[in-house]
Amino acid sequence: MEEIHFPCPKRTQRQTRGPLLLQRSPRQAGPNLVAAGSIIKKILFRGACTGTNMRSLDLFLLAVFCSAQKTPRLKLTLKDSPAVSFENGEKAPVLFHDAGSEQLYVGGRAALRVLTFKESEVTQTQVFLPADERVQKTCRSDPGMVQAECDNYIQVIQRLNSSSIIVCGTNAGSPKCWFLSNDTKLQRDRLGQAVAINGLNLAPASPSQPAAAIAVEGSLYSALSRDRSTIQRSYGSRKLLRTEDKWLAKAEFVSAAVLLEKETSLDEIYFFYNEVDKTVGLDEEPVKARLGRVCKVDEGGKSILVDFWTTFLQARLVCGSPTHPQRFNQLRDAFVLGEGRRGRGTLYGIFASTWGMTAVCSYSMDKLSRAFQTSRLKGFTGSLPAHRPGTCVPYNSPSAPSKAVLAIIRDYPEIETVIYPERQRPLYVLQTNDTYTRVVADRVWDASNTSRTVLYLGTDKGKIHKVLQSGEQTVIIAELSPFRTEAPVSGMALDASTGHLYAATEFEVTRLPLAECGQYRETCWKCVLAKDPYCGWDPDSKKCLALSQRTNDTASNFLQSLDPEAEDVCEGAAEQVAQEVLKKVRVDPTSYIYLPCPLRSHHAIYTWVKDGTEKYPCAMDGHSCTLRFGENAPMDQGLFKCTATEDGYLEEITAYKLTLNAAGIPQLSSTVATGVLFLAITILLL
Repeated sequence: MEEIHFPCPKRTQRQTRGPLLLQRSPRQAGPNLVAAGSIIKKILFRGACTGTNMRSLDLFLLAVFCSAQKTPRLKLTLKDSPAVSFENGEKAPVLFHDAGSEQLYVGGRAALRVLTFKESEVTQTQVFLPADERVQKTCRSDPGMVQAECDNYIQVIQRLNSSSIIVCGTNAGSPKCWFLSNDTKLQRDRLGQAVAINGLNLAPASPSQPAAAIAVEGSLYSALSRDRSTIQRSYGSRKLLRTEDKWLAKAEFVSAAVLLEKETSLDEIYFFYNEVDKTVGLDEEPVKARLGRVCKVDEGGKSILVDFWTTFLQARLVCGSPTHPQRFNQLRDAFVLGEGRRGRGTLYGIFASTWGMTAVCSYSMDKLSRAFQTSRLKGFTGSLPAHRPGTCVPYNSPSAPSKAVLAIIRDYPEIETVIYPERQRPLYVLQTNDTYTRVVADRVWDASNTSRTVLYLGTDKGKIHKVLQSGEQTVIIAELSPFRTEAPVSGMALDASTGHLYAATEFEVTRLPLAECGQYRETCWKCVLAKDPYCGWDPDSKKCLALSQRTNDTASNFLQSLDPEAEDVCEGAAEQVAQEVLKKVRVDPTSYIYLPCPLRSHHAIYTWVKDGTEKYPCAMDGHSCTLRFGENAPMDQGLFKCTATEDGYLEEITAYKLTLNAAGIPQLSSTVATGVLFLAITILLL
């Protein structure tokens, strides 16, 4: 394989005090060559500044190189986050959180847990909700039932109003709902019995049935994946409505969201789901992602669709390009980052391909809403009336839909326009063995009072990717490891008002701060290179601190550099630089040793240099760029330094003074020498 040479621009001479070198140089192409190097180890990145241009790279390698830019910059293990563990595990626990509250509701088996978080501590209150004995006995006597499901699994937790939360469970195949008052107490009748209602149309009968629910102004909207899939207004003071059976074909629901408009009468409720066709041929798509929407003010028809939605429309959702066959069709999770009543916001979705990879796609809700307002209806060949099917109007409005309009929507509820993502491609594709399972998003105000978007993406290995998404720039700021047991992230809830992220697996629930600025250490460049919009360098206190998230707070003088072509914001900033300790090692020339260099950033280019001139290759092995002596790198005594270059900044990571034993000097055995270096590795990687 042909070597690839990258030009190395001439660097500036400014450097900080002491042996820790941190300087600014012109930006270089390919900021993430380390990740590419870990995949294709035969590619050599020459740091000798030869000035030779890259000569060749085939299409496959180019694709790998580009995808390597989507590796997490930092990999952080979080050990101090407050958490609660489940002894025997919980099957996909359901989370509910009120913005601004310290409480998290976790639905599990036969119980609702109410977790109260205060700083680094968490307390737990359990509300026991076992299945009714009669239905549980019936369930267990049915040979066709999965015996583990003959219990009450909490599947719906939603706040109806300021004083009432509805909680619904499977109740051993006969769904049932209860009500909480004062956050942790069951509502009871005059006889002291817990108030309960039939939950047949409110919650799934089995924990394995995908479902979605959302409460809007005291009404509960439920989407149930049964033999006959339905989207319903299932509880509340408004008229209860549902979809007709023919509108949904074997839908498996993922999530739901409310979209607030400037006029409350135009508010919409969205449902995200997959339609599965198990009879398709080999060349056909077995799964199609869709979204459906209804109007909040919908009260059904007067003479047609009396008990059904009169505003229901659905559309196909695609993660990929209309001209490229490689698409991600199965929707895993969806989250709408709205803007209150100021605008429609953005839909973020996690999609899976038939070959097991996952991608993240974003969609403008403004464009999506416009498609519902302008698209033709699939299969309908006539002329649409001026009052289009699906328009949100109050029930008693003079412009309420006519019988003819309702007849159209009854037979043609799908729009013809296919919804493609922004720029008609994914934000990025996860190029590891992991897959994404959950997504939430936050809108962040940076140091210049500019709005930024940060995504939090849970993986099937219990990791959480923190991602900066700004225009066409997508940077995985960090990979967070908050759980002790590896399991898929099954639920997340984000509270922007308190600055916390709640995350759960079947074994644990934890709370993480959105702004974890202490992870970026105590220098300006390290703070700035993190590209974390929550954090900035405070030149007064000389620390990396969290920015105020109050809008229009322009008094901040914090330093940030979030855009690719940002200026040298740290130029001239006084820093407290930690002095690196020079490690002295004396070894036998015949010993096998290696020198570790911890990877502080997985987006940097790492280089070993001997005596300031001779360059040595290093091998990526997880958390270290290790210098291994051998035929291509013969061992020699001298001063070996490991440096990292990222986004034009050069930092010295570690240094060794290596001395070879000479005749007459007591030799250090290879075992002892290796032990010294194992100790060095331990110290460096802690």
